[in-house]
Amino acid sequence: MSTDAAVDRYREVLGILRDEVVAIEADELTRPTPCSEWDLAGLVAHAIGAMEYYARLARGDDEVRPVTVEVDSVDDLLTKFDAAAADGIRAWSAPGVLDEQVRMVLGRMPGRDALAVHIGDLAIHAWDVATTRGSTLELPPDVAVDVLATWEQVFVRLDRGTAFAAEVDADPDASPTARLVAYCGRTP
Repeated sequence: MSTDAAVDRYREVLGILRDEVVAIEADELTRPTPCSEWDLAGLVAHAIGAMEYYARLARGDDEVRPVTVEVDSVDDLLTKFDAAAADGIRAWSAPGVLDEQVRMVLGRMPGRDALAVHIGDLAIHAWDVATTRGSTLELPPDVAVDVLATWEQVFVRLDRGTAFAAEVDADPDASPTARLVAYCGRTP
């Protein structure tokens, strides 16, 4: 994927997740999510923190640690989401950043690969937000296929239990999104 294509995919997935965040009602913030450690507010705060973390990686911060974000309201979620997304797009759009090495929990890797992991995390969490709200989200098929390929590569190096539950069986005729979320331990 070219530099422009990688950043375009990032923008696309940020847009999908933002659409889900915009739809959140205040009374939904405490709902449990498919990520057992977070309620809906915590899940979105995690995604915002991830955007801040990955933007710092893109800027070459080898000492960055996971970023914790506190949110107070639906408006706060959206304000912080938009700021982190804009910062992330700026950081990942910098010349050469996708070819530079970054250091994260998976080890050193080209920025392009780190961005693919970040995109994968955000795509799964967009589905999580929609599901928590009682909605259905079908990712664009090419996004779901690419994200699944990323997670399959990641779990060669990382114990999946550090990120997701055990894979769930998906129907052989399931959509790319259903296959992706099943692979990531969610029930489609």
